[in-house]
Amino acid sequence: MPTDDFKAFKATLAMLLRDMPAGTTADFTDVAVAYWDGTRVAGFYLRDGGHLDEDFEFDENAWENWRDELGAWLAAPHFSERDELRARLSGAGRETGGTGGARPATVSWLTPAAQR
Repeated sequence: MPTDDFKAFKATLAMLLRDMPAGTTADFTDVAVAYWDGTRVAGFYLRDGGHLDEDFEFDENAWENWRDELGAWLAAPHFSERDELRARLSGAGRETGGTGGARPATVSWLTPAAQR
């Protein structure tokens, strides 16, 4: 059953991230995030100040390592737009300087009709 849980979680995560701007991460721990690389969900470890460090495969191993954190994240998803990741995805470079490349994304879970 863990494999089915992982597949369902990853499908949901992929759906959410595909709808976000390029460079957006799902922030599920202080040391690791997930993002949409244009074709699949991938991960990055974070280092000091929230900078991107080393990438990792967002696979069943990641699921096992962070199962509790991922479940908590799914109950209250939060994202960041990271200029540093956007630059990497566009091939513009590894560092953007400044504030660590992360700023909170404005994400609303309300439908447009409910916002009126």
